[in-house]
Amino acid sequence: MRPVIHLLALAAGLFWAGCSGAGRGYPVQKLDGATTTLRPAPGTRGWLFVFLGVECPIANRCLPELLELERKFAGVGVRFCYVYPNPDETPELIRRHQADYGLTGEVFRDPELRLARQLGASKTPEAVFLDATGQLIYRGRINDQFLALGQGKPAPTRRDLADALALFRAGTPPTGLVQPPVGCTFRSLP
Repeated sequence: MRPVIHLLALAAGLFWAGCSGAGRGYPVQKLDGATTTLRPAPGTRGWLFVFLGVECPIANRCLPELLELERKFAGVGVRFCYVYPNPDETPELIRRHQADYGLTGEVFRDPELRLARQLGASKTPEAVFLDATGQLIYRGRINDQFLALGQGKPAPTRRDLADALALFRAGTPPTGLVQPPVGCTFRSLP
């Protein structure tokens, strides 16, 4: 009976390892059109995927804060990846957006929403922060400046993503923390 239990435990472990985000990797499209699967490199302690839209005013308003977060946390092993999920946003539009706002992290497309579905993202801007094993640390809004589309305040009073990153750097990250994002819904393929 014991060998059967060990085999079942081994099979369950292999199944769950295959289900983790890091085990499968993260499917994205480069701006040159090539598809790739992102996997942790040596020194990768975490992944931050931020879904952006070229024309989303809330996403664009959050970009200065995101750039500041990248400057503060990229040196601690957090891989910053900006993902454009809208299929009508061409590589040329994305490159222009990247240049206009000074984005320095990795930039990808997700026109078929494969990564968005894998991570449970649906709006721009929306951050999904995972540890190197694929464990969800935080998913949701960047900050609380917007309560709904068209309803904002002059400045945020809570910086949810910054708080999650700071806890991660300190060695006490939250796990599974979700704050509903406010922003523009992804446009899907026709």
